[in-house]
This record gives sequence, structure tokens and C-alpha cells, in this order.
Amino acid sequence: MSQSTVHEGGTKTASAQVSSNWQATFAERRFRRISIWIMLYLLLQAELGLAWDRRWHDYLGRDQFWIPPHMLIYSGVGAAGVIALLVVLLETVRYWHRAPGVDDSTTVSVLHYFHAPLGFILLGFGALTDLIAAPFDNYWHELYGIDVTLWAPFHLMGTFGGLMAGIGIVYAVAAEINYDRRSGRPLHRWLGLSGMEWTCLILFAGTVELALPALTAFTAIPIGSLQLITYPLVLALAGGVFLVSAVQVTRKPGAATLTALIICLLSLFTQSFVITGLWWAVDNLGMIFRPSAGAPVLNVTIVLVPWLFVIAGLLIDAVAYRQRRRDAKDFEQNGLHNIWLVGLCVAFPAWLGPSTIVALLMHLVPALPLPTDVTTVLTPGGQSLLLVVPLVLLMSLGATWLGTAFGDIWYWQER
Repeated sequence: MSQSTVHEGGTKTASAQVSSNWQATFAERRFRRISIWIMLYLLLQAELGLAWDRRWHDYLGRDQFWIPPHMLIYSGVGAAGVIALLVVLLETVRYWHRAPGVDDSTTVSVLHYFHAPLGFILLGFGALTDLIAAPFDNYWHELYGIDVTLWAPFHLMGTFGGLMAGIGIVYAVAAEINYDRRSGRPLHRWLGLSGMEWTCLILFAGTVELALPALTAFTAIPIGSLQLITYPLVLALAGGVFLVSAVQVTRKPGAATLTALIICLLSLFTQSFVITGLWWAVDNLGMIFRPSAGAPVLNVTIVLVPWLFVIAGLLIDAVAYRQRRRDAKDFEQNGLHNIWLVGLCVAFPAWLGPSTIVALLMHLVPALPLPTDVTTVLTPGGQSLLLVVPLVLLMSLGATWLGTAFGDIWYWQER
């Protein structure tokens, strides 16, 4: 056999091995992505159940644990946790069998034995935290009755678990975005974004939308004759972190505005679903609305407030576009900078927006019914609005810094 024949045979063998490894790695990535998309649906389902649950307590009370909103919440969280556990176990087996695409560069170690992508591990712990909080929260309600405030201890525990699960799935998606970028293979894009990038924006939007019904939970703090309003701080924090992160993760101007538009769609769907679900319960389950609460109405304010994020998103994207146009290579490497300017983009809508929306609704559409908590919390006086300005600016700057930092972490995330 000639030397050239041997060399040609070796080349073919090596090429076949590379092709086999690539196919195995692609199958690994497809497995992770299918798991991500299923968990995305389940977490959005749980979020929808949470919004429904909050208004269920307001209007219908709480006579048992197994009410429809709870079923939505805990079936979503529980199923997402089970999927995360299965992924961790399967990835551990594949790691120890040295499967292509499953090694120390694509997984992290837990308890020296388990190996899996970081995002799935975080999501699993977040789901477990939520499920542990559930029976304790039920016991809390049995002791103290109806309690719809965010600040109940096991509500906070559940909130922490939900945030951990949300951050976990963002880590998992970010690793897939980074893999696509490094692989160099052509991707199907819509409006310039790949499927995984769209998934990331939906996750960011869902996290921000989760904070909207909690606006009325952040009541004013009395300071002498004045009231220190706190809801603008929530808006500034949510908008600053996730709208900026949207640009940082994708390195594409326009991502912040698209994220804000998704928030608007999610909010409209959620509020419409909640009202429909409450009337369905009365019509089909023999329930009655609490006399002190009256009949539920669509929370128009919560539907309109997300448009403030569209304003902030447009401003952030304008800054991003200018920076990319000035130095595309620097923007690709470092993303957004001039944090003070980006912070101002978030601060103004968060500060003045909600009160302006409520005032316009009350003035232009006086017959439109608004929930009592909305008119009470979101109609501060002028002095109260001025008092909170320094805090909103500080919160916006801090939030945009966090969004820049986390966005960078997610942009380079590989595991």
C-alpha cells in the first residue's frame, strides 16, 4: 500500500471523526434547547398563575389550597423543576461517559459528582425553593387568613425561588447564544435575532412583567408631612437591569425596544386572562366576589405602564446605535458604556410615567373604573414626586450598571 493511500485513508478517518463529533455535539445542544423551550413555557404558565392568584385573593378570598391559580403555579414550577433534575442527571451520566459536547467547558460541578450546565442547576434549586415555600405559605394563610401582601415571609421565599429559576434559565439560554456565535454556522434570524436570542428577550420581558402587579405593594413611606413614594424604584430597577441586559447579551441596538414591546404584549394578555379567569370562577365554580372588593375590572394602568419601558427602550437603543456606529469593534467587545446617560433613559419614565398615566385616565376617562389600590398608590402629590428624584436617579444608575455587568457575564457565558 502506498504512503499516499495510507495518508488519504487517515484523512478520511479523521474527517469522519470530526463529522461524528459535530453531529453528537449538535444533538447535545438540541437536547438542551428543547428542555429550555419546555421550561420557558412552564415558567410563563407559573407567572400567569401568580398574577391570577393575587387577584383571586383580592376578589374571591382563599378557602383552600387547591384553587385553579395554585394549580397553574405549582404544576408549572414543579414540572420545570423535574425537567431541570432530569437534565442534571442525564448530563452527569453523559459527562462520566465522555460524551461529545459534555465536558468541563460546558458544565459545572456540583457536590463533586454531578455535572450539568449552570443554568439548569440554578433553575432546579429555584424550583425546589418555590415548592418548599408552598406548604409553609399555606400554613401561614391558615393562621392569619387572607394575606395578599408581597411581604409575607413565604411569599418572599417564593419570590426568591422564582427569581433564581428565572436567572437560571437565562444562564442556560445565554450559553446557547454564545455557542451559536462561536460555531460560526448560519442561523435562521427574524428581525436580526436568532431563536435563542428571542428566547432570551422573552425571558427578560417575563421577569419585568412579573414586577408590574407588585407596583401597588410598594406603598409610600411617611416622612413628616410628605410621602416617599417607592414604586418608581421598582420600575427603574426592573427596566435598568433587563433592558440594558437585552442589548448587552445580543450586542444589537433594538433589543431593548423589542423586549419592552414583548412586556406590553405579556401584560395585556395577563391582565385580560386574570379578569376572564375570575368571572369564569364565579360562573362555573359557584363562587361570589367579596363584598369589600366588588366586581373585578381590567387593570388598565398595568396594561399601559409597560409602554414606559418602550420609551426607555428606544432611548437605550439610540445610545447603543450611536456607540456601535462610532466604534463597532469596541461595541462588540464591551457593549454599552456611558452608564450615566443610559441611567437617565430609564429614570425619567420610571419617575413620572405611572402617575401621569393614572392622572390622564382619571381626567380623560372619568367613567373608567380603576382598582382602589392603583388610585391610592399611583397618585402622589407633586412634593412627593420631587422628594424621590435623587433615589430614582441612584437606582437607575445602579440598575443600568447591574444590567451592563450581568449582560456581559451572560454574553460570555459558556456553561
